[in-house]
Amino acid sequence: MPPGYGLLRRLVLLVAWVVWGFVIHGEEKVPREGPLIVAANHRRFFDPLFVCMAVPRRIQWMAKKEIFIPPLRPVFRLLGAFPVDRSGGGHSALRVALKHLAAGKALGIFPEGTRRRREDAGAAKSGVALLASRSGARIVPVYIGPVPSLLGRLRGERFRAYIGDAITIPEGLKGREEFQGAAREVLQKIYELPREEVER
Repeated sequence: MPPGYGLLRRLVLLVAWVVWGFVIHGEEKVPREGPLIVAANHRRFFDPLFVCMAVPRRIQWMAKKEIFIPPLRPVFRLLGAFPVDRSGGGHSALRVALKHLAAGKALGIFPEGTRRRREDAGAAKSGVALLASRSGARIVPVYIGPVPSLLGRLRGERFRAYIGDAITIPEGLKGREEFQGAAREVLQKIYELPREEVER
């Protein structure tokens, strides 16, 4: 983890703890080395930042190349974002993602593909299973809980992130249906994390 990134993460964690009482459940479950896919639920624009707060590895995020304008480029680079030319279609993004995983990096992905306001799981995209199958990377499920309001904080509510055990996608998956099924299982695991923590 680059020194600048590690320092930034610690500072953000401190602020999040002071403001929201931020708590991470299961941080020890994150493999510290090797290719990794971090799969999380997606409610808010700032979810990539919240996932980076929870996971003790530098996470690479795909972002459209148009946002990499000169004033913001260093910030995006520090946060682990890399530009993707979406005009090349999904295959271009897939190649770039596999390249980062082959280099032993951690890749962040939202299996639902877009922000979802509801608390239950939506439809899973097959990409998370496809990437894991082709790269051999394990998948770490992460659930980012709701951000408490000021009134909620006064009542003792805390902002929580839940991390589950790493998942290995079976070898030999073929076709969209099999990848889709594996992706659904990953997404279901993500949404089960808060309940599993309560039941311990």
